Amino acid sequence: MVSFLSKLRFAWEYLVQGKHRLSDASPMPGSNYAKPDERLMTFLLNMYREHGASAVRIGNWVCVDEGRLFTRADHFDHRQHPKSLVLQADFVTVTQQGRHIIESFAGIGENLNLALADACKSFQDASFHALFVTLLSRPCGHVDRDVWTIGGIRRNVTFGWLRMRGAFPTDLWPPIFEGLQKYTESLPLESGLHWARYFYCHIPSQEPTVEVMIDNETSEVLQTHAAGLPWPQTNEFYSVRLFLVIQDL
Repeated sequence: MVSFLSKLRFAWEYLVQGKHRLSDASPMPGSNYAKPDERLMTFLLNMYREHGASAVRIGNWVCVDEGRLFTRADHFDHRQHPKSLVLQADFVTVTQQGRHIIESFAGIGENLNLALADACKSFQDASFHALFVTLLSRPCGHVDRDVWTIGGIRRNVTFGWLRMRGAFPTDLWPPIFEGLQKYTESLPLESGLHWARYFYCHIPSQEPTVEVMIDNETSEVLQTHAAGLPWPQTNEFYSVRLFLVIQDL
């Protein structure tokens, strides 16, 4: 655990003495985002520390491992229902090269605090560990790793845990995953860091919600492909989310 004096010393050296300067390619992130939520910021700060990274609060950001990444989070779009509050929480991770990775999650709970806790758990399970391993080069047992040939080039792929809600029959996941791999490997990605999010939501008697994001941008082609995979057509609600990070070998 990082002591209070260590945190104070780091903040002093960073802000005043300039000992922990970021490279020119990785400046301090700008302030184009709304003010972050303090509860979410405390969650991010503690989560990185609990996983063995150094983390300090600098303005509206959490600075991790002396600037190897910055992170922040906020929530909005509150929808009050008779027995629950539903909101959207955005977790922003900025890489050392200045890439902004934005992961959005629904938070559901009886009140604001419980809804935020639900969103935090989703982020930690689905995305955090993959980002922790790939961006900080730190070990973690909560990810799966493989080598895929994407756009004709062999690349490292790191997955967070499969995040599920509702009654999804997990024994039917393997052929769906094989299809996601096939379509991901067809992408003509340039070399370097990339990330992808697959989301499928099944509500009986309604059209499914399918979302595929590549580097924060919607991929209409992959969404069409993903919608055609053998998703279970059950009489119960379920949703599935998979996040992965793609890197050069």
